[in-house]
Amino acid sequence: MTNENTLLIVRPANRQAEDLAMCHTAGWQGVAFSPLNIVPLPEQANALKQTLTESDALFWVSPTAVEIAQKLSGSLKTLQTPHIAVGKATYYALKKAGANNIHVNENGNDSEAALTLNIWQTLPESAKIGIIAGENGRSFLQQQLTERGFNVHVCTIYQRQEIPLNWQTFQAAKPRAAWVTSSQQAQLLFAQTPTALTQQVQTLLYFTHHERIRSTLLSCGAQNVFLVKDLQQALNLLNNQ
Repeated sequence: MTNENTLLIVRPANRQAEDLAMCHTAGWQGVAFSPLNIVPLPEQANALKQTLTESDALFWVSPTAVEIAQKLSGSLKTLQTPHIAVGKATYYALKKAGANNIHVNENGNDSEAALTLNIWQTLPESAKIGIIAGENGRSFLQQQLTERGFNVHVCTIYQRQEIPLNWQTFQAAKPRAAWVTSSQQAQLLFAQTPTALTQQVQTLLYFTHHERIRSTLLSCGAQNVFLVKDLQQALNLLNNQ
């Protein structure tokens, strides 16, 4: 039997606090349940500072990239370089960090959406584009910008480490639903699922904010996957069922 008001938060620990608070406000018990941990790479501090100062524009792949960059390099307030955010959450992280001249597509949250921004048309030919990212991220943006003639450099400042899930926590929580924020986490969640719990994991109500993650969940065996704008919309839908 599932708990009617318990939802798994399947995202790295550094991004869980706000989601857990949102669940509480909506009358749900959020349960942190991530198979990934984000680990900064302090040895990249000098490379990061060079990327920040020498690039004609900076592309930020996630709020995590912004937060770790702050810790490794200090304030972003003095940079006059245009900042391009992959989505709204990254935009707000940049604003909080004191960055100026920020560009974001209000209607998207991935590289494809960011590529439609006008900023790319205003940059000089062969401009240096610094992409601030984690290890083993998507190469789509880098490839597209290179094809457009830009000089692209990826500065890797964190890595994602797989961690074992505590399935006793899962069994005690008896969740009804799950909020999943990346394809990699979706894959690891199902890869780590014990055989005895496969049916329970497959039949949860899954919510995600991107079609690519939705497709991954379905391919992994999830039976009920819903595409929403954000976690708040997912909670609203659950409360109205």
